[in-house]
Amino acid sequence: MKIKSLTLTDFRAFPGPAPQSFNLDGKNLLVYGENGAGKSSIFHALRDFFSFKPTKPIQDHKNVFSGQPDADCRVTIEFADGTAPVAWSKAHHPGSKSIATGDPRVKEAALRRSCLDYRSVLDTNYLHGDNEINLFHIAVKQLVHDFPVTVAGGVTKTVEELWQQAINAEPVTRYQSHERVNEACALFNAGFNQALTALHPRLITLLGELLGTEVTLSPFQFPGVTYQTAHQTRDRKFNGQEVKIDITFRGHQPVRPQNFLNEARLSALGLAIYLAGRLTFVPTAATPSLKLLVLDDVLIGLDHSNRLPVLEVLKKHFVDWQIVLLTHDRVWFEMARMYTQDSNLWSYAEVYESEDVDRGIPYPIVRKVNDKAAYGCLEQARKFLADHHVPASANYARASFELALKLFCQRFAVPVQFNMDPRHVDTENLLSAVERWIKDHAAKATMAGVIEGVKLFRKVVLNPYSHASPPNIAEAEVKGAISAIERLLDTLDPKKATDKKLLEITRSLLAAPTPTVEDVVTAMSYLRAAFTLSLRSYCERKRVAVAYSNALSSNRQLWDKAKTDVTHPIPHTIVPAVEAHGHILIDEPSLVTVTGLTQITVQAALAAIEVAGCPEKTVLD
Repeated sequence: MKIKSLTLTDFRAFPGPAPQSFNLDGKNLLVYGENGAGKSSIFHALRDFFSFKPTKPIQDHKNVFSGQPDADCRVTIEFADGTAPVAWSKAHHPGSKSIATGDPRVKEAALRRSCLDYRSVLDTNYLHGDNEINLFHIAVKQLVHDFPVTVAGGVTKTVEELWQQAINAEPVTRYQSHERVNEACALFNAGFNQALTALHPRLITLLGELLGTEVTLSPFQFPGVTYQTAHQTRDRKFNGQEVKIDITFRGHQPVRPQNFLNEARLSALGLAIYLAGRLTFVPTAATPSLKLLVLDDVLIGLDHSNRLPVLEVLKKHFVDWQIVLLTHDRVWFEMARMYTQDSNLWSYAEVYESEDVDRGIPYPIVRKVNDKAAYGCLEQARKFLADHHVPASANYARASFELALKLFCQRFAVPVQFNMDPRHVDTENLLSAVERWIKDHAAKATMAGVIEGVKLFRKVVLNPYSHASPPNIAEAEVKGAISAIERLLDTLDPKKATDKKLLEITRSLLAAPTPTVEDVVTAMSYLRAAFTLSLRSYCERKRVAVAYSNALSSNRQLWDKAKTDVTHPIPHTIVPAVEAHGHILIDEPSLVTVTGLTQITVQAALAAIEVAGCPEKTVLD
């Protein structure tokens, strides 16, 4: 059982009367939202919809600017089972335990949902100030509250019910017998200890996956609850409401971890505690039921390098849950989208604060984004180009190229120049790393042609257009860059990749009686890649000496050195034919060269370097 869509009408940041929908399509949902745009409205809607009793009436969530009646405020869920949508309104809450008005799917999900925001994570550490961390109330109310305990007569009660039973058994007067409250405390202590014992192994597993082995956690310390009687009512109380944690960090045991561990480790600890609780104690169901995990900016205390293990934990342990991940961090949104995009298990949306001009009130814009981050940027580039907004289109094309390079490096484990902040990995460095990798992997030579195709539009893809005084980029150049980047992305898609050779692809693109301009440009990029690889191979075989540089030497540098090499110069019979097409093969093609290409020009360059009877050999091989 999964959610197909969530619709908010006049709810918190989403003013009525028009509804705003988030399409999950039965998948997990990753949402980026600017602060104040309405991201947390999604959290409150899901938390209170899937509950037996919402934290407050829905009319208290009504948008304050819309001027619509209270009855218009509603949250609507459509499940992926093909049934009619279910709504929470002023008149009705679908999680009601009343058989007449409640929805069984909502009530089952209310038992199995967990909604955490960053405040929840902080409650596990910073809430305690300078005192020792005490997780008793968090454990009873949230972590182990639904752990089933079998009591006398074979009756099953949850830990939370046992605790409430103990509170209800408190003597009204000091003369009243304590037998009932003592018995209730004993039942609670036994059940609570069982729950804590069951929780610990799962917590250790998650903590290790999030933090490694440097932080370890001993079993929970719970002394047991006892009731203290006294003459004065104010002195009567339940003692022992303590659950202490014993943490070891690199051999040291801090008494107050919240004052010792850094924010990232404390956040990881808090998150591990909550997630372990849900994994350990989520009730089983007789029929397929929704298990929902909603996380609203819970990773705010983690730096970007420590956030990817959280996605690994979700992928590994929450495979049968539906996850809604909300963030205001744009960089993290893009990182998470790239990490999850190949699984086909996630949908993506962005929420931006805008304005209803007619009414003069804030109005969020919800935008569903492509589940492939790089393709999504290309879509935006095309839209802006269609509107003749060339600067914005160039910016999105560059972003797509950068994402494609990162995807390439991730997929093939390409070593990249290190930077502490992944946001500052330069596109030029990524491109150089990819080119070096292709040079060392002959089986991937086809990709060299794709990379050459993108490099023809260097002004677009290698210059941050958002900087001051941007270069003057032509609309045609941006259009060419978009097509070249799409070919790169298609090459990374196993379903679209080809095993054809560079010169074979060149010939096939030129084979049509009247090939398109795009085909001619693409043919030139594959031809240039074939020549580049053969030139580098020649220089390696002949041990041509070139000046050392971290960057790959250009074709012009290699050609000039090889042509004048004392021991093994390039044969003089080859030089004139190649140099006649130097503007394509040797030098970096200019925009004028690219836009002026014809089928005849590229065919002539192909004829100058190919060897008759050897389809993939060039004159330098």
